[in-house]
Amino acid sequence: MNNKNATTTPSVSSNKLDPIAVLREELAAAALCHGVERVEDLTEELVRRYVQRLGGVQVYVPIERSLKRERLAREIRANFDGCNARELARKFGVSVRQIQRILVLKNNL
Repeated sequence: MNNKNATTTPSVSSNKLDPIAVLREELAAAALCHGVERVEDLTEELVRRYVQRLGGVQVYVPIERSLKRERLAREIRANFDGCNARELARKFGVSVRQIQRILVLKNNL
C-alpha cells in the first residue's frame, strides 16, 4: 500500500520536530476549517513560498508564554496615559514595578 499523495514527513521523528511538516499540518488543518477544496495545492504553495523566503535561515519560534507576555506588554503600553500605572497593575494583575519595567523597556528599544 504505497500512497504517493500521502505526506511522508512526520512532524515528529526520532524526538526531533520537522518545522516544515508542522507547517504543512497546520496549513492543511486551517484550509480544511475554511472549506478550501484543494487543501494539498494550497498547503504546498504556501510551504514553497515559506521556504523560498526563509530557506537556509534559522527561524526562532518563541514559546507561547513569550507571545502572551509580549501581547500583555503591548496592551499595557497602549493603555498607559502617564499617570495610571497603579490602575494598570490592578487591571492586568501585575505589580506597579512590572508596569514600570515594561514602559522603560519600550523607551530603551
